[in-house]
Amino acid sequence: RPATRTRRPLRANPSSEAEPKRSARSFDKMLRAISLICTFICARAYDNGMAQKPPLGWQSWCSVGQCGTDHCFDRQIRATADAMKSNGMQTLGYDWIVLDDCWHPTRSADGTLVPDPDFFPDGLPPVIDYVHSLGFKFGLYTSVGDKTCHSGWSPGSYGYYDQDAQLFADWGVDWVKVDWCGDHDTAEGHKNISRAMNATGRPMVLELCRGTYMDEPGWSYAPDIAQVWRATTDHHDSFESTLEQVAALVSRPDARGAPHAWPYGDMMMTGGEGCGKESDPSSFDPDVPTHCPKQTDAEYRTEFSLYAIIPSPMMIGTDVRNMTKIMDELILNKDAVFMNQDASPPARNRSGAWYRSLSDGRLAISRPNLMNASRTVSVALCEDDADGCQASLYDVWAQKDLGVVSSPYSVEVAAHDT
Repeated sequence: RPATRTRRPLRANPSSEAEPKRSARSFDKMLRAISLICTFICARAYDNGMAQKPPLGWQSWCSVGQCGTDHCFDRQIRATADAMKSNGMQTLGYDWIVLDDCWHPTRSADGTLVPDPDFFPDGLPPVIDYVHSLGFKFGLYTSVGDKTCHSGWSPGSYGYYDQDAQLFADWGVDWVKVDWCGDHDTAEGHKNISRAMNATGRPMVLELCRGTYMDEPGWSYAPDIAQVWRATTDHHDSFESTLEQVAALVSRPDARGAPHAWPYGDMMMTGGEGCGKESDPSSFDPDVPTHCPKQTDAEYRTEFSLYAIIPSPMMIGTDVRNMTKIMDELILNKDAVFMNQDASPPARNRSGAWYRSLSDGRLAISRPNLMNASRTVSVALCEDDADGCQASLYDVWAQKDLGVVSSPYSVEVAAHDT
């Protein structure tokens, strides 16, 4: 019998409400529909040698200050790379360091992008070289339109696709996140920037951050030109936002992800966004990593469980220089990472539980409790749902063997936990 993974009981969320939020009810309804049609069909994929598995790493958007403050600094990026090397993340495969709209370039007279000297006084190449020297890969951000999304502070790549792509390649960039802001944000622009990146001869991940493909069947053109694409709008540090991301990730049963082609639920909020607001620069310090979580540990556990089993790229958006207890539990859990990186087809949903048959013969199960109160949930342990079949259980989060039990397996799960 395949080993089956489930969740131990945890303390209940302080909320005692018995009814789920509207978003949770909608989420359950969507899952019931998907469970009728969700079979694995190999997605189209643009294979340039990058992103054979869902990428693992860190992105900057929610680290220094709240999500959207989006500042990053030479010394902060180096310190983040140091932390990921020493805290165990790199050993588990988290090998990406990607800057968001925080390097805030301007253009020189000849059109070359120049990083903000207040943030990167020596430019980006020394930082990129340092990140590479530690064995990580490096990414940065632009927009398909003529402005980036952080209040239009910086120029986008419209009109400079070839020049910017060559600059990124010359700098040794490995990942380019392309946002959807400014004028001239078009699907044709996405295709042109992909062509320009390919023309450099340097393999780079192209991440599409929003676009017309999000509303079209099979993600439309995205799998033909990119390795990673956002499934929906920005992920914020709230449980409702997590459910929205998951619903979008599984909204295309015929294009759920495959090597070199990954729908992405945006940066993960594991441990909580940073503290402070952009409007008050004194409220955050790039040299003092902080967390001001807006979700419970149970909710972060559900976020991580679902991103791992579905699977989605897992790019941590919070400050990994300060690894809290829940961050250690989730980010450094080798079984959850194994599940995410496994070569098996994506998970399928049956009766509110996610099932994924792993390539080593085991069956992974993730059963979230979306209610606002603790409750007992049951899961089938065998592929045919037959009652009485037996399986050896292993609890991924407790890292504990639970012995041989009969199906269905029932356990109490705290509110919003998995």
